[in-house]
Amino acid sequence: MGSEECVPKELRVRVPTYEDVRKRVLETFPQSVVVPRGIKKQGRERVRIYKYLVKCERVFQVIASEVSRVARLPKTDAMHPFYAELIRAALGDEYDAVVERARRCVKVVSRLWKEYRSKILSSYTGSEAKDLARQFVGRALSVVRRSLRGVERLITALSELRKLPCIDLSSPTMIVAGMPQVGKSTLVSALSSAKPEIAPYPFTTKTIIAGHLDLGFTKVQIIDTPGILDRPIDEMNPIERKAIAALTTLNAIVVFLMDPSPDSYYSFDRQVRTLESVSSLIGRDRVMVVFNKVDKVGRSRLDECKKLLESKGFSVELEISALYGYNLDQLVKKVLNKLGVQLPS
Repeated sequence: MGSEECVPKELRVRVPTYEDVRKRVLETFPQSVVVPRGIKKQGRERVRIYKYLVKCERVFQVIASEVSRVARLPKTDAMHPFYAELIRAALGDEYDAVVERARRCVKVVSRLWKEYRSKILSSYTGSEAKDLARQFVGRALSVVRRSLRGVERLITALSELRKLPCIDLSSPTMIVAGMPQVGKSTLVSALSSAKPEIAPYPFTTKTIIAGHLDLGFTKVQIIDTPGILDRPIDEMNPIERKAIAALTTLNAIVVFLMDPSPDSYYSFDRQVRTLESVSSLIGRDRVMVVFNKVDKVGRSRLDECKKLLESKGFSVELEISALYGYNLDQLVKKVLNKLGVQLPS
Protein backbone atom coordinates (compact mmCIF):
# COMPACT_ATOMS: atom_id res chain seq x y z
CA MET A 1 0.00 0.00 0.00
CA GLY A 2 3.03 2.33 0.38
CA SER A 3 2.07 5.74 1.74
CA GLU A 4 -1.56 4.99 1.02
CA GLU A 5 -3.91 4.75 3.94
CA CYS A 6 -7.65 4.40 4.34
CA VAL A 7 -8.06 6.08 7.71
CA PRO A 8 -5.28 6.82 10.23
CA LYS A 9 -4.98 3.99 12.75
CA GLU A 10 -5.72 6.32 15.66
CA LEU A 11 -9.19 6.89 14.17
CA ARG A 12 -9.87 3.16 13.82
CA VAL A 13 -10.10 2.41 17.54
CA ARG A 14 -13.26 1.09 19.17
CA VAL A 15 -14.93 4.03 20.89
CA PRO A 16 -17.19 3.11 23.86
CA THR A 17 -20.47 4.75 24.81
CA TYR A 18 -21.44 5.49 28.39
CA GLU A 19 -23.63 2.38 28.39
CA ASP A 20 -20.66 0.29 27.26
CA VAL A 21 -18.58 1.57 30.19
CA ARG A 22 -21.43 1.20 32.67
CA LYS A 23 -22.06 -2.40 31.57
CA ARG A 24 -18.41 -3.33 32.04
CA VAL A 25 -18.30 -1.65 35.45
CA LEU A 26 -21.43 -3.47 36.64
CA GLU A 27 -19.97 -6.74 35.41
CA THR A 28 -16.60 -6.10 37.05
CA PHE A 29 -17.65 -4.90 40.50
CA PRO A 30 -19.39 -8.15 41.65
CA GLN A 31 -16.48 -10.39 40.59
CA SER A 32 -14.89 -12.38 43.39
CA VAL A 33 -11.63 -11.27 44.98
CA VAL A 34 -8.84 -13.58 46.07
CA VAL A 35 -7.64 -12.43 49.49
CA PRO A 36 -3.95 -12.96 50.39
CA ARG A 37 -3.24 -15.05 53.49
CA GLY A 38 -1.67 -12.09 55.28
CA ILE A 39 -4.91 -10.08 54.98
CA LYS A 40 -7.00 -13.00 56.18
CA LYS A 41 -4.99 -13.10 59.38
CA GLN A 42 -6.06 -9.51 60.12
CA GLY A 43 -9.65 -10.52 60.65
CA ARG A 44 -13.02 -10.55 58.94
CA GLU A 45 -13.48 -6.76 58.70
CA ARG A 46 -10.06 -6.22 57.13
CA VAL A 47 -10.88 -8.95 54.60
CA ARG A 48 -14.11 -7.15 53.63
CA ILE A 49 -12.32 -3.81 53.41
CA TYR A 50 -9.65 -5.36 51.20
CA LYS A 51 -12.26 -6.87 48.89
CA TYR A 52 -14.00 -3.53 48.33
CA LEU A 53 -10.66 -1.86 47.77
CA VAL A 54 -9.81 -4.36 45.04
CA LYS A 55 -13.28 -4.10 43.48
CA CYS A 56 -12.94 -0.32 43.24
CA GLU A 57 -9.43 -0.64 41.84
CA ARG A 58 -10.80 -2.88 39.09
CA VAL A 59 -13.64 -0.44 38.37
CA PHE A 60 -11.15 2.41 38.10
CA GLN A 61 -8.99 0.42 35.67
CA VAL A 62 -12.03 -0.40 33.51
CA ILE A 63 -13.12 3.24 33.37
CA ALA A 64 -9.62 4.55 32.70
CA SER A 65 -9.06 1.98 29.98
CA GLU A 66 -12.39 2.52 28.22
CA VAL A 67 -12.51 6.32 28.42
CA SER A 68 -8.87 6.54 27.33
CA ARG A 69 -9.94 5.11 23.97
CA VAL A 70 -11.78 8.37 23.39
CA ALA A 71 -9.16 10.53 25.12
CA ARG A 72 -6.42 9.21 22.81
CA LEU A 73 -8.27 10.29 19.67
CA PRO A 74 -6.37 13.13 17.99
CA LYS A 75 -7.86 16.61 17.98
CA THR A 76 -8.74 17.93 14.54
CA ASP A 77 -5.82 20.38 14.59
CA ALA A 78 -3.47 17.38 14.87
CA MET A 79 -4.96 15.55 11.86
CA HIS A 80 -4.35 15.87 8.16
CA PRO A 81 -6.71 18.66 6.99
CA PHE A 82 -8.54 16.18 4.74
CA TYR A 83 -9.80 14.12 7.68
CA ALA A 84 -10.21 17.15 9.91
CA GLU A 85 -12.56 18.81 7.43
CA LEU A 86 -14.60 15.64 6.98
CA ILE A 87 -15.02 15.29 10.75
CA ARG A 88 -15.92 18.96 11.14
CA ALA A 89 -18.43 18.50 8.35
CA ALA A 90 -20.17 15.81 10.36
CA LEU A 91 -19.79 17.09 13.91
CA GLY A 92 -18.68 20.72 13.85
CA ASP A 93 -16.80 21.46 17.06
CA GLU A 94 -18.43 18.56 18.94
CA TYR A 95 -15.69 16.07 18.02
CA ASP A 96 -12.95 18.07 19.74
CA ALA A 97 -15.29 18.78 22.67
CA VAL A 98 -15.94 15.06 23.24
CA VAL A 99 -12.23 14.23 23.08
CA GLU A 100 -11.38 17.02 25.52
CA ARG A 101 -14.12 15.93 27.95
CA ALA A 102 -12.77 12.38 27.83
CA ARG A 103 -9.27 13.58 28.66
CA ARG A 104 -10.58 15.55 31.61
CA CYS A 105 -12.69 12.57 32.66
CA VAL A 106 -9.63 10.32 33.02
CA LYS A 107 -7.98 12.94 35.24
CA VAL A 108 -11.09 13.53 37.36
CA VAL A 109 -11.75 9.82 37.90
CA SER A 110 -8.07 9.31 38.78
CA ARG A 111 -8.30 11.98 41.46
CA LEU A 112 -11.60 10.51 42.65
CA TRP A 113 -10.08 7.06 42.96
CA LYS A 114 -7.10 8.41 44.90
CA GLU A 115 -9.51 10.09 47.32
CA TYR A 116 -11.70 7.01 47.82
CA ARG A 117 -8.77 4.62 47.98
CA SER A 118 -7.51 6.53 51.01
CA LYS A 119 -10.96 6.56 52.59
CA ILE A 120 -11.55 2.84 52.05
CA LEU A 121 -8.13 1.98 53.48
CA SER A 122 -9.01 4.06 56.54
CA SER A 123 -12.34 2.32 57.05
CA TYR A 124 -13.00 0.62 60.38
CA THR A 125 -15.62 -1.85 59.12
CA GLY A 126 -16.56 -3.74 56.01
CA SER A 127 -19.91 -1.93 55.93
CA GLU A 128 -18.18 1.44 55.86
CA ALA A 129 -15.91 0.26 53.05
CA LYS A 130 -18.94 -1.04 51.15
CA ASP A 131 -20.72 2.33 51.37
CA LEU A 132 -17.60 4.15 50.23
CA ALA A 133 -17.13 1.71 47.35
CA ARG A 134 -20.69 2.31 46.16
CA GLN A 135 -20.16 6.06 46.42
CA PHE A 136 -17.03 5.83 44.33
CA VAL A 137 -18.67 3.75 41.60
CA GLY A 138 -21.69 6.03 41.47
CA ARG A 139 -19.67 9.23 41.33
CA ALA A 140 -17.22 7.82 38.80
CA LEU A 141 -20.01 6.69 36.47
CA SER A 142 -21.67 10.07 36.83
CA VAL A 143 -18.47 11.72 35.63
CA VAL A 144 -18.26 9.29 32.72
CA ARG A 145 -21.89 9.91 31.73
CA ARG A 146 -21.36 13.68 31.55
CA SER A 147 -18.03 13.33 29.77
CA LEU A 148 -19.21 10.94 27.04
CA ARG A 149 -22.33 12.85 26.04
CA GLY A 150 -22.37 13.16 22.26
CA VAL A 151 -20.08 10.19 21.77
CA GLU A 152 -22.75 8.28 19.82
CA ARG A 153 -22.59 10.83 16.99
CA LEU A 154 -18.81 10.65 17.09
CA ILE A 155 -18.96 6.86 16.72
CA THR A 156 -21.30 7.18 13.72
CA ALA A 157 -19.03 9.75 12.07
CA LEU A 158 -15.90 7.61 12.53
CA SER A 159 -17.76 4.58 11.20
CA GLU A 160 -18.68 6.48 8.04
CA LEU A 161 -15.16 7.83 7.70
CA ARG A 162 -13.79 4.28 7.64
CA LYS A 163 -15.83 3.58 4.50
CA LEU A 164 -13.70 5.97 2.44
CA PRO A 165 -11.69 4.41 -0.36
CA CYS A 166 -7.98 4.41 0.39
CA ILE A 167 -6.63 7.89 -0.24
CA ASP A 168 -2.94 8.66 -0.66
CA LEU A 169 -2.55 12.00 1.12
CA SER A 170 0.74 12.83 -0.61
CA SER A 171 0.08 11.56 -4.13
CA PRO A 172 -0.60 14.02 -6.97
CA THR A 173 -4.38 14.08 -7.26
CA MET A 174 -6.88 15.03 -9.91
CA ILE A 175 -10.41 15.62 -8.65
CA VAL A 176 -13.03 15.33 -11.36
CA ALA A 177 -15.97 17.62 -10.70
CA GLY A 178 -18.98 18.85 -12.59
CA MET A 179 -22.71 18.41 -12.83
CA PRO A 180 -24.41 15.08 -13.57
CA GLN A 181 -24.08 13.50 -17.01
CA VAL A 182 -21.04 15.51 -18.09
CA GLY A 183 -18.90 12.35 -18.24
CA LYS A 184 -17.05 12.36 -14.92
CA SER A 185 -17.19 8.61 -14.33
CA THR A 186 -16.36 7.93 -17.98
CA LEU A 187 -13.23 10.04 -17.64
CA VAL A 188 -12.16 8.37 -14.39
CA SER A 189 -12.65 4.93 -15.93
CA ALA A 190 -10.79 5.93 -19.10
CA LEU A 191 -7.77 7.23 -17.19
CA SER A 192 -7.60 4.68 -14.38
CA SER A 193 -5.41 1.66 -14.96
CA ALA A 194 -7.37 -0.26 -12.33
CA LYS A 195 -11.05 -0.63 -11.67
CA PRO A 196 -12.16 2.34 -9.56
CA GLU A 197 -12.79 1.63 -5.91
CA ILE A 198 -16.27 2.65 -4.83
CA ALA A 199 -17.52 3.32 -1.30
CA PRO A 200 -20.07 5.51 0.46
CA TYR A 201 -18.84 9.06 0.88
CA PRO A 202 -18.87 10.06 4.56
CA PHE A 203 -21.69 12.20 5.87
CA THR A 204 -23.69 12.36 2.64
CA THR A 205 -25.92 9.87 0.86
CA LYS A 206 -23.57 9.98 -2.12
CA THR A 207 -20.48 8.07 -3.25
CA ILE A 208 -16.85 8.77 -3.92
CA ILE A 209 -14.85 6.88 -6.54
CA ALA A 210 -11.08 6.66 -6.39
CA GLY A 211 -8.86 5.33 -9.15
CA HIS A 212 -5.18 5.62 -10.10
CA LEU A 213 -3.22 6.30 -13.25
CA ASP A 214 0.23 4.73 -13.10
CA LEU A 215 2.59 6.64 -15.41
CA GLY A 216 5.71 4.79 -14.35
CA PHE A 217 7.56 7.85 -13.07
CA THR A 218 4.60 8.84 -10.90
CA LYS A 219 1.13 7.71 -9.93
CA VAL A 220 -1.78 10.12 -10.25
CA GLN A 221 -4.73 9.63 -7.96
CA ILE A 222 -8.07 10.31 -9.65
CA ILE A 223 -11.13 11.09 -7.56
CA ASP A 224 -14.63 11.35 -8.97
CA THR A 225 -17.20 13.33 -7.00
CA PRO A 226 -20.60 12.03 -8.08
CA GLY A 227 -23.35 13.29 -5.84
CA ILE A 228 -21.41 16.19 -4.38
CA LEU A 229 -22.06 18.41 -7.38
CA ASP A 230 -25.41 16.96 -8.37
CA ARG A 231 -26.90 20.32 -7.55
CA PRO A 232 -25.60 23.87 -7.54
CA ILE A 233 -23.52 24.88 -4.54
CA ASP A 234 -26.15 27.36 -3.36
CA GLU A 235 -28.60 24.48 -3.00
CA MET A 236 -26.24 22.31 -0.97
CA ASN A 237 -26.29 21.94 2.78
CA PRO A 238 -23.25 22.93 4.88
CA ILE A 239 -22.07 19.32 5.16
CA GLU A 240 -21.89 18.91 1.38
CA ARG A 241 -20.01 22.20 1.05
CA LYS A 242 -17.47 21.13 3.65
CA ALA A 243 -17.11 17.77 1.92
CA ILE A 244 -16.02 19.55 -1.25
CA ALA A 245 -13.65 21.74 0.75
CA ALA A 246 -12.18 18.62 2.34
CA LEU A 247 -11.22 17.23 -1.04
CA THR A 248 -9.28 20.37 -1.85
CA THR A 249 -7.03 19.83 1.17
CA LEU A 250 -5.36 17.09 -0.86
CA ASN A 251 -2.50 17.88 -3.22
CA ALA A 252 -5.09 18.25 -5.95
CA ILE A 253 -6.23 20.02 -9.09
CA VAL A 254 -9.96 20.11 -9.72
CA VAL A 255 -10.86 19.29 -13.33
CA PHE A 256 -14.30 20.81 -13.80
CA LEU A 257 -15.93 18.98 -16.70
CA MET A 258 -18.56 20.76 -18.76
CA ASP A 259 -20.86 19.44 -21.47
CA PRO A 260 -21.22 22.14 -24.15
CA SER A 261 -23.60 20.13 -26.33
CA PRO A 262 -27.02 21.71 -27.01
CA ASP A 263 -28.79 18.67 -25.56
CA SER A 264 -26.76 18.48 -22.34
CA TYR A 265 -28.55 17.10 -19.28
CA TYR A 266 -28.22 20.49 -17.57
CA SER A 267 -28.22 23.72 -19.56
CA PHE A 268 -24.84 25.29 -20.19
CA ASP A 269 -25.93 28.39 -18.27
CA ARG A 270 -26.61 26.28 -15.20
CA GLN A 271 -23.26 24.55 -15.55
CA VAL A 272 -21.59 27.96 -15.63
CA ARG A 273 -23.40 29.01 -12.45
CA THR A 274 -22.22 25.84 -10.72
CA LEU A 275 -18.66 26.47 -11.92
CA GLU A 276 -18.82 29.94 -10.40
CA SER A 277 -20.07 28.56 -7.10
CA VAL A 278 -17.42 25.85 -6.95
CA SER A 279 -14.66 28.28 -7.82
CA SER A 280 -15.78 30.71 -5.13
CA LEU A 281 -15.67 27.90 -2.60
CA ILE A 282 -12.31 26.32 -3.41
CA GLY A 283 -10.48 29.05 -5.31
CA ARG A 284 -10.11 29.56 -9.06
CA ASP A 285 -6.43 28.62 -9.00
CA ARG A 286 -7.42 25.03 -8.21
CA VAL A 287 -10.00 24.76 -10.99
CA MET A 288 -9.20 23.66 -14.53
CA VAL A 289 -12.16 24.03 -16.92
CA VAL A 290 -12.41 21.26 -19.52
CA PHE A 291 -15.02 20.73 -22.25
CA ASN A 292 -16.05 17.08 -22.65
CA LYS A 293 -18.09 15.34 -25.38
CA VAL A 294 -16.62 17.60 -28.07
CA ASP A 295 -16.93 14.74 -30.54
CA LYS A 296 -20.61 15.62 -30.92
CA VAL A 297 -20.44 19.43 -30.76
CA GLY A 298 -19.89 21.77 -33.70
CA ARG A 299 -17.21 24.43 -33.73
CA SER A 300 -19.65 27.31 -33.66
CA ARG A 301 -21.35 25.95 -30.54
CA LEU A 302 -17.99 25.44 -28.82
CA ASP A 303 -16.94 29.02 -29.62
CA GLU A 304 -20.27 30.32 -28.34
CA CYS A 305 -19.84 28.48 -25.02
CA LYS A 306 -16.25 29.66 -24.70
CA LYS A 307 -17.30 33.29 -25.14
CA LEU A 308 -19.91 32.89 -22.40
CA LEU A 309 -17.26 31.50 -20.05
CA GLU A 310 -14.81 34.28 -20.95
CA SER A 311 -17.47 36.86 -20.09
CA LYS A 312 -17.51 35.32 -16.59
CA GLY A 313 -13.74 35.42 -16.28
CA PHE A 314 -13.06 31.76 -17.11
CA SER A 315 -11.15 30.13 -19.93
CA VAL A 316 -11.39 26.62 -21.33
CA GLU A 317 -8.04 24.90 -20.95
CA LEU A 318 -8.79 21.83 -23.03
CA GLU A 319 -11.40 20.09 -25.18
CA ILE A 320 -11.66 16.33 -24.75
CA SER A 321 -13.82 13.30 -25.45
CA ALA A 322 -13.55 10.91 -22.53
CA LEU A 323 -15.60 8.36 -24.42
CA TYR A 324 -13.24 8.20 -27.40
CA GLY A 325 -10.00 9.09 -25.60
CA TYR A 326 -9.49 12.34 -27.50
CA ASN A 327 -6.90 14.66 -25.90
CA LEU A 328 -6.69 12.61 -22.68
CA ASP A 329 -2.91 12.50 -22.91
CA GLN A 330 -2.87 16.31 -23.09
CA LEU A 331 -5.20 16.46 -20.09
CA VAL A 332 -2.82 14.37 -18.01
CA LYS A 333 0.15 16.53 -19.03
CA LYS A 334 -1.69 19.74 -18.11
CA VAL A 335 -2.77 18.33 -14.74
CA LEU A 336 0.77 17.18 -13.94
CA ASN A 337 2.13 20.59 -14.90
CA LYS A 338 -0.35 22.34 -12.60
CA LEU A 339 0.56 19.94 -9.81
CA GLY A 340 4.22 20.76 -10.30
CA VAL A 341 5.15 17.21 -11.29
CA GLN A 342 8.31 17.19 -13.41
CA LEU A 343 7.80 15.28 -16.67
CA PRO A 344 10.63 12.99 -17.77
CA SER A 345 12.68 14.37 -20.67
